[in-house]
Amino acid sequence: MSWNQFEYSTNDGRPVTLYEFIRNGQKYYCYTNADRDINFNNTLFLATAINNTGLSMGTGNSLEITLPANSDVAKLYRGIPPSTALLIRIYQLHAHDSEIDFHIVWVGKIQEVKREALDRAKFITASVASSFERNGLRLTYGRSCPHALYDHNCRVQKEQFALRDIEIIKLDGANIIVSLPNHISDGYFTGGYIEWFIDGIKEMRGLKTQLNGKMGLLGGTHNLKAGMKITIYPGCDRTIRTCNEKFGNHLNYGGQPHIPGVSPFQIIKLF
Repeated sequence: MSWNQFEYSTNDGRPVTLYEFIRNGQKYYCYTNADRDINFNNTLFLATAINNTGLSMGTGNSLEITLPANSDVAKLYRGIPPSTALLIRIYQLHAHDSEIDFHIVWVGKIQEVKREALDRAKFITASVASSFERNGLRLTYGRSCPHALYDHNCRVQKEQFALRDIEIIKLDGANIIVSLPNHISDGYFTGGYIEWFIDGIKEMRGLKTQLNGKMGLLGGTHNLKAGMKITIYPGCDRTIRTCNEKFGNHLNYGGQPHIPGVSPFQIIKLF
């Protein structure tokens, strides 16, 4: 039978919804609202108490999904969330459909997770289409560089400045202590970030400050532990001097450091 025959049948329709959470394109968390596990596309979707607010006219590009707080995907958001947003893909099909005709009804990203109660969490998602409705960024003039460090505009190759396999000696919840080479000056990594892997998935955390081997982390030391090996990338204060002396990248500097200090539109009284 076709999708429409199942969908509009009063007896044969057995609609089920499949939820696929995707982390970094590597790790998949799959659930279904059916009363039993479902094998779909060579993937096992686990039966659990999961539901959504439904798609209807006027709901726009947002959808809320509720699932148990002890599920693996909900546990990722206890404390500091993953450094990259999880994708969500929702399928609808009919059980016992031999042709396995299905529809993809939602594709989006997780924006926020709320702990509604001890036993359940609410995922607030935004559709992929919502990204097309945002206003575009405009590049403005200024003395400091507007580019994000290591991006395609900055063009600094981060691999050339990475400090790899640095072991965390100890941590206190807000800072980590590491042993750095003697030539590293204070503040060299301020504004940079650290990188490490958990179960083969890359995680990142920004650096607020760096004084000797003590580094303050944005978001604290959640998911880090003593003895763990990390990679550290230096930061940039977006001045032409740092761009030149630290990275040798002044030809790609995005700011205008020689803008006059007096505006041509400013009224100056000579008498």
